[in-house]
Amino acid sequence: MLDAAERQLKLMAVRIGRLPAYSGPASTEHIVRKKVDNGMYLEKTSFDAVITDKNGLKIEVDCRVTEPAAGGLPAEISIEIPLSSEKRKVLENPCSLRGSDGGLEIEIKELWYHSIPAGITRRKHARGTFNINYAGQLWVRRTHWKSERRILRFLLSPVRFLKEHSKAEMVNYSSTPNMTVELFKLQTAELGEIRFIKFWSVHRVDTKGVAAEIRASFAAEIRYDEAASIDQLVSKMREVLTPLSILMRQAITLHGWIWEKGDGIQTMWFNPLDPNHAPDMAEQPVTDVCFPQEFGAHAQAVVEKFLQASPNTKEATTLLSVALAPHVKRSTAENFSALFGALEEIVALERLTNEERRKLRETDADLIAALLEKKYQIEATEHPSASVVAARLEGYAKSVESSGPSFSVRFEKFKAAYPGLSVYMSDLWPLQGSNKLPGLKQIRDSLAHGLRHEYSNQAIAVAHWHFARLAERLAFLVLGADMPRGIHLNSTLLGREPWYERAEWQAVQASAKWSS
Repeated sequence: MLDAAERQLKLMAVRIGRLPAYSGPASTEHIVRKKVDNGMYLEKTSFDAVITDKNGLKIEVDCRVTEPAAGGLPAEISIEIPLSSEKRKVLENPCSLRGSDGGLEIEIKELWYHSIPAGITRRKHARGTFNINYAGQLWVRRTHWKSERRILRFLLSPVRFLKEHSKAEMVNYSSTPNMTVELFKLQTAELGEIRFIKFWSVHRVDTKGVAAEIRASFAAEIRYDEAASIDQLVSKMREVLTPLSILMRQAITLHGWIWEKGDGIQTMWFNPLDPNHAPDMAEQPVTDVCFPQEFGAHAQAVVEKFLQASPNTKEATTLLSVALAPHVKRSTAENFSALFGALEEIVALERLTNEERRKLRETDADLIAALLEKKYQIEATEHPSASVVAARLEGYAKSVESSGPSFSVRFEKFKAAYPGLSVYMSDLWPLQGSNKLPGLKQIRDSLAHGLRHEYSNQAIAVAHWHFARLAERLAFLVLGADMPRGIHLNSTLLGREPWYERAEWQAVQASAKWSS
């Protein structure tokens, strides 16, 4: 027989026209699948628990947990500690919490608290609030829900691309009884087939049964045979999401996972108290990197290339991904600097010869000569600190001499390794500029030296937009993946952007600096 919760969920689905009326017993597998697909997370579950600090000190507490109702939303965790007539030892961070309620086990790992109730009370049932500062992981184990599907579902942040995917937009909730829709698939050597899905649950139905609250989430599913640890699979999935974040122009991150197996179902949430939704691209307007009908092919290719890349190429591409699709909101100036830092790592992939390493920066020779001239002048004085100051100037001159080649030298080396790069830079704001027409590097140098006031907000915004397009093209070049048509020269997708028009950005470049 169905339990009460299952019957209620079935009734709710029937009332909004999603499922046919229940006509008999269902298999355990069917029941469990419904529970998982419907996202029946804990809602205001109260249970007794024990907090253990890093030294093994234990305190019994009352805990209430509400799991995130949908991907990207935070959980709710409330802990109350019984106050005592006797003074107790203070817990030392980090702590952990364990509790259970029938076939339900809850665990919170890496629990850090900001404050804890102190003092002595004569009241018998007095309680104080345990003020949580941070929770690393929230685990929920359901031993009474069995499944033979052996599916590991990675819970993803609800990025714009997934929400606006054509298959996600066209879902008819009332005619999709399995409560999932597949958006696209990838094939990988280590994770096998990865199904990116949208799934949803019914949370409230009005009294007349004509309207309901639907909460949608997004996930990536794989078959899991326990040959590898979940930690290893999480690491691999994060690698898959790195190049996808470039394609989606927004950081797609792991919120947690659900593991269906024979002895129960486990759910784990990373940083459960924090919402998990990265900001969209810094500058608007922004369209897609590739045409919708080409996304699947480009996603498959760029993920394959990234997973097969060398460690240095992976690291440099990851920096590009984070600079293009930051996980947290940053200012345009900060994004600009992050893009240049990633560009330096990309350029460094091409190793210099010993002769190239000995080349000085453009102005280094003049700087060294000026430092040594000042050294001789100070040595000629009778100042008591002359010898010390002269020695420091000489040391500074030697450090300049050994600082290595300039960025321009290294970038020329990189361009020689990728001949097509010059073409892919020809339609964008130049990297190197002049005194009157600043390039991306000149703007970055001003920002790095705290001279943000030298350039107008519009100039930085438009230059950053062009820098981001260059970075996207670089990602595909260094990975050896086909360049999406959406970011080709004179692409119709780029053509929709006003800041791509040559006359537009050149006018901004010509008047880039604030008028004095």
